[in-house]
Amino acid sequence: MFRPRTHVPALLAMGALLTGCGGGGGHKAGSASPSARTTSASPSPTPSYAPGQVAAALLSARDVDPHVREEPLSTPALKDHAVPSCSLSAIKPSGSPKVKVREFNAGQYAGANFGQISFTYPDAAAAVAMFATIRTKVMACPAKKHVPQKTLSSERIALAHDDTWHASDETMPGWSHVRGFEKSVFSPSSSVINVFYRAYDYVNRGNVVLVSMYWERVGPKSSGDAVAKKATALLTKQLARLP
Repeated sequence: MFRPRTHVPALLAMGALLTGCGGGGGHKAGSASPSARTTSASPSPTPSYAPGQVAAALLSARDVDPHVREEPLSTPALKDHAVPSCSLSAIKPSGSPKVKVREFNAGQYAGANFGQISFTYPDAAAAVAMFATIRTKVMACPAKKHVPQKTLSSERIALAHDDTWHASDETMPGWSHVRGFEKSVFSPSSSVINVFYRAYDYVNRGNVVLVSMYWERVGPKSSGDAVAKKATALLTKQLARLP
């Protein structure tokens, strides 16, 4: 959270800031006709998306939640057109992709928050390389980390907090997918609503890398299950728009 230097401390609104992812019948042995042949389906060609196609397919504020609206970028990584990662960190994109970034906030202590950045590369090889870099870095994030208070500007600071991080490879048909899930706990002296749960989804298909964050601020006894479920629903909706 941020606090003005001349005001009572407030939690860092993350996203303020700085959130894991056929069958068929058969015959008995020996019953097949000697002339029967087995054929396999041809693999689907690697898709290539145009930057305008990707931008038009991105979720809107209404898709995320009826109570959010688009706000100026406040998450440090997104402000720098970089990939948000664990504990306020950022991963700089490689190459020269076309970038589209947005952030939606509820504008209140509790509620939905969402940030997203897309990278559309000239070719699939460049996108795959970037996704590999992202995966390596998010998998290497420490499981637990104390983040000290940090000055962000002459009027804003990020209060100290303790992070717990978990990253895993997830299944999403047609897409490579890694999810990071983070819990940030601030001192209860700053607020009784002192926990943030954040789900980070990193996906790649063809020449596109998409990164989305969904987060909520909750009380100390709340679990992160609802946040993870909502993030999965948003990701499923998003990827359905990029067949």
